[in-house]
Amino acid sequence: MKSLYRNALYLAACLFIVPTLSFAQDGFYYGGGISIKAPTNTLSNDDFGFNDVANMGGGINLSTVYFANPQISLGSELAYTYFPKDKDTWNQSPKGDIKVNYQMASLTAQGAFYFNGDAVRPYIGVTFGFYYLRNLVNFTPDNGIDPVNYVSNTFHAGFGPEIGTLLQISRKQYATIGIRYSIIPNIEPEYFPEDDVTINPHGKQNHWELTAKLFFGKK
Repeated sequence: MKSLYRNALYLAACLFIVPTLSFAQDGFYYGGGISIKAPTNTLSNDDFGFNDVANMGGGINLSTVYFANPQISLGSELAYTYFPKDKDTWNQSPKGDIKVNYQMASLTAQGAFYFNGDAVRPYIGVTFGFYYLRNLVNFTPDNGIDPVNYVSNTFHAGFGPEIGTLLQISRKQYATIGIRYSIIPNIEPEYFPEDDVTINPHGKQNHWELTAKLFFGKK
């Protein structure tokens, strides 16, 4: 675990310190954006999972991108996401008023290949990095038992394929819109000791996301 955290710090340095030092070079842009994210469990959604316990959420991000040439870029993203509870799943009257939410902070590196060097550039890409998950379940049982307040804080590696389009607005501005499927594997499911309610639904918190970003440079 210590080596994992050490690697995370190294990655953070590469993602943000190195691009900052490269700011004087042409081809480096910084910015950010917003996203809409839909929880899922597997690509088919056949199994009970994240899509059953959480609803569509949203997020914000700070991002960088460096164009090695007109068809290849490397970048970074620091993002925060909030997923509200699924009311149908969590409407369990014996447990009283159940408060649930799923929060996520991520630090990822991104690479993209553009199919041309024009002002409108369709691309394919991939992201990889680290995800901090904070899942909260809180309820007061109707039978007078003390309130249950359970918070799971976990740290995981993940990755995701992405497709999208880059738009060159001017020599100093770019915009992107992309669709990504984020995969966070190897999460062990956690259950309340006395109940069959899971804080990490079946060990998966994968999700689809639609993201729009705006970048600024110094050209």
